[in-house]
Amino acid sequence: MARRTKWHASKTSAVPEISPEIASIKFIAKDSELQSLVDKNHNKLVPAEARTVGVHFQFATDPDRSDNASEEAVAIALSYSEPDEGTLVLRVHQVVFWLHCYGLEDAELVNCVDLQLLYENHVDRSELNANMLQIAAHCSRALAADVEQSTHSFRARSFPTILEMWMRTPLPKKLLLSLSRTSKLYAQCYAEFRSKSTSTADTAAMTTARWEYAVANCGRPAIRFDPEDDSQPRSLECLVLSESAALQCGASSTVEVPELELQCELESLLRLIPSEYGDSIRAIRNYRECLIDICIDDSRPPFVYIGKKKRVVLTKDEAPVSKDTIDEILRNLGGEMRIGGDNRAGINRQLHRISVMRSTSDEVYAFTMRVGRALRNAACVLTDLLLSERHADKSVLVQGYPGSGKTTIIRDVARCVSETMENVCIIDTSNEIGGDGLVPHGCVGWARRMMAEVLAASTVRQRGPRLIASAHGDFRALLQNPDLKGLVGGSQQVTVGDSAAAQSATKSKLQTQRAGNPIFDVVVERDHVVRGRCRIIWDVTNAVDSVIDGEKKYSFETRQWDASTRGVQVWR
Repeated sequence: MARRTKWHASKTSAVPEISPEIASIKFIAKDSELQSLVDKNHNKLVPAEARTVGVHFQFATDPDRSDNASEEAVAIALSYSEPDEGTLVLRVHQVVFWLHCYGLEDAELVNCVDLQLLYENHVDRSELNANMLQIAAHCSRALAADVEQSTHSFRARSFPTILEMWMRTPLPKKLLLSLSRTSKLYAQCYAEFRSKSTSTADTAAMTTARWEYAVANCGRPAIRFDPEDDSQPRSLECLVLSESAALQCGASSTVEVPELELQCELESLLRLIPSEYGDSIRAIRNYRECLIDICIDDSRPPFVYIGKKKRVVLTKDEAPVSKDTIDEILRNLGGEMRIGGDNRAGINRQLHRISVMRSTSDEVYAFTMRVGRALRNAACVLTDLLLSERHADKSVLVQGYPGSGKTTIIRDVARCVSETMENVCIIDTSNEIGGDGLVPHGCVGWARRMMAEVLAASTVRQRGPRLIASAHGDFRALLQNPDLKGLVGGSQQVTVGDSAAAQSATKSKLQTQRAGNPIFDVVVERDHVVRGRCRIIWDVTNAVDSVIDGEKKYSFETRQWDASTRGVQVWR
């Protein structure tokens, strides 16, 4: 157990009678004390005969254990309405992750119900992150009023309890009372669901599945998209359990489980360079997955990049490249005529991109060969945005810095949408998306390709087609780019009246406002640090207004999907 960790177990009177008094509190600060308690109660936290409303665990974490400052103090309330009926918890994925961080392994969850899953499964399928107020309000008005006396109150969420308060022994009476009321609130909400003849067996199974997924997903909720409900997101556990039940009844599978499939053919690229260089590349561990760029400059050692700040020289003793080697590579490429006016070339029906550097006399003296890869199903992280009827007319701008995966996801977006019988046309001016040659690479599916320039996205948008495009940088940088800011509405300075100026933060009559409506309805920002992570700005208009008004934050949803995650992780 970590140095600063404390466990607090609290018992209060049983539901439905609510008493403002707090029963005895037992503090457990050591692993040995916890083990002793469990042994005494026959592998339970509380005696089997006790009518216990709540058991509360508190982890006071070191700041460097989490990248989220709001997680410095994490409260976990496990509540019981009756000892034999089960355990109630809110956001079980967070519970599991923090228990795992502090040493709990191979734990088996028995008869536990996550109130969020109970609400989603029986009240509102579209609400994946119900808060305690929503759950209590559905049960009764009286319980909704009780939320203000719990740790889910507006005040508690607006002014989080400082870390030192959780570290006190004993805990402050006010805090203990709030925790006690929270446990009772959980139990009463559960009792209301049961009184309405709501079966909780399926939700208990879903909670167990969520427990299993939580560690792999670092405590974040995971989603999958329901093809039977307009590709809308559902909690991963709901769809997995529904699918399992359907298969047991002999029904056919409707929920596909896509897997990321990397497509990369390197031999055609390696044949362009001397065999010595190719052998050095093949000797690199996992070179097919990690090779990024091959850099060959006249009179300098050839090298490759295999990751951020990872460079490998291809020759022994860093022997430099000769002019004959440059000429040989140029011949293998097909000669000068294969190089376009943008100093780029490619390989027929391949995704690799080759750029050349020229001297002032127009002589080629260097090559940069970017390895092209297709990642099938990469666009599945955006399934609802791409395939749902409610988003069918929304244009999407994919943003990111170089190497963040913009082109990779655009390729799979083209494939994903074209497979729904939509007429998809790719504007590929430099053959980056579909590869070189007249026939595009198979990764774009049924999409057709035009190798022509589109001068005005706004003109195209006005004529009806849905646009999906990419741009460099991030959202804030886009608003500062004079050439591209019009894609999201742009900005202009206007003179306002005295009353409007008095209400503004700057008190100035000269203010910056959005110039027009955005061409793109949704912006997807690719994370340039964490692969597979993106931020979805669903309301571009409000986000632009927030940035222009000087606000530090704007609303977005973060999603992540890679080979290591179970489902698509999502958080706001």
